[in-house]
Amino acid sequence: MPAIPMRQQITVNPSGGIDDWGNPIPAESFTLKCRIDEGAQVRQYRSAGTTNSEIVVATARILIDKLADISESDTITFTNELGQTIERMPKEINVKRDVAGKPMLTEVIV
Repeated sequence: MPAIPMRQQITVNPSGGIDDWGNPIPAESFTLKCRIDEGAQVRQYRSAGTTNSEIVVATARILIDKLADISESDTITFTNELGQTIERMPKEINVKRDVAGKPMLTEVIV
């Protein structure tokens, strides 16, 4: 039983590698139950004197029960409650372990 409720679902499209001709090899996709926390923030940058710029950075933190088979080259797809489908590659993958060293959660930042 997971430590937190897992009510969302993601689809992982693994990269199957590249064949001898440089074409991607298709791999079978799979789904995982998870929890997704989405957010956005505005970052302000100042360059060369008085020029200011603002950039909106959107991120999503995905928590998956135990150790998940996800790599940096996979593509993760999910649909949020507003009906928006988001498809991104992981930027960061962290495994959270308990005191005994067993994996409790896999955290994926997209």
